[in-house]
Amino acid sequence: MIMQPQVQHVSEECLIFFYSRLSAPYHLHTSFEMVLPRRGQVRVRLDDQERTVDPGELLVIFPGIPHSYEPQQTGDGLMLICSDRLFSNAEEDWLTLRPARPVIPLKDVDGDVAYCLERMADFARGVPMNAMLAQAYLSLIFLRLLPALQPERSVLQANSDLLYQAMQFMSQNLTAHLTLRSTARALGVNSYYLSHMFSERLHMGFRTYLNALRIDQARRYLRVTNRPIEDIAAACGFANLRTFDRVFAERCGCTPRDFRKAAAELRLARGSAAQEKASTDPP
Repeated sequence: MIMQPQVQHVSEECLIFFYSRLSAPYHLHTSFEMVLPRRGQVRVRLDDQERTVDPGELLVIFPGIPHSYEPQQTGDGLMLICSDRLFSNAEEDWLTLRPARPVIPLKDVDGDVAYCLERMADFARGVPMNAMLAQAYLSLIFLRLLPALQPERSVLQANSDLLYQAMQFMSQNLTAHLTLRSTARALGVNSYYLSHMFSERLHMGFRTYLNALRIDQARRYLRVTNRPIEDIAAACGFANLRTFDRVFAERCGCTPRDFRKAAAELRLARGSAAQEKASTDPP
């Protein structure tokens, strides 16, 4: 299948897009996440460790690792979010592994990685690419990176941690009518205790965190799909478009339509720059 230029996902299991002023709440998911800053430093919290990622470095987050991004004042780069099913040939349970080196300087890895990442950047700019070829590039990136990441077995207590369980439950049920009480009931705990956990560990209330998760997912849909905004609102768990517009504006400072327009303009500008560079490069 030939992907259309305006849709930057290899399949429903892989999203590839440029970010601008990256920020995201503390969350987790079952996909691999890779961040390649082009301009500006990225500050990330992995579990309870703070790290920084500079241009020329690649951040790789394994499935099941709680993480967040501190808001950037300036900066942009490339993000890839890929299901572990794309790498099923590796026959590993990735939820039991953690990279000892989640931040890798590109100069320390095989040159194929930088080449394939640049092809993924072209894809994000809107250059059409066969889905099978795109997946081959992703697989090569992963296999070349794996030794440098130094995966190790984790004896992390995350699976028994209440906050981890709550984050996982909420991520998997974003479209449901989630409340503090229903989430606490699903986890078998007192709602007051769960509320205290969010305030103490995440420094925000349950509803604020839930809205942050939903808006983060909405921004991904707005960047990489042409789905109607009403459909995106419903897919992210908002009861109606009015509530979605209000919450989106509170968190992002603009409407969903303006956000989608800005993302499209950024993609178009990058695509034009890439074409201009290709036309001026010597044969």
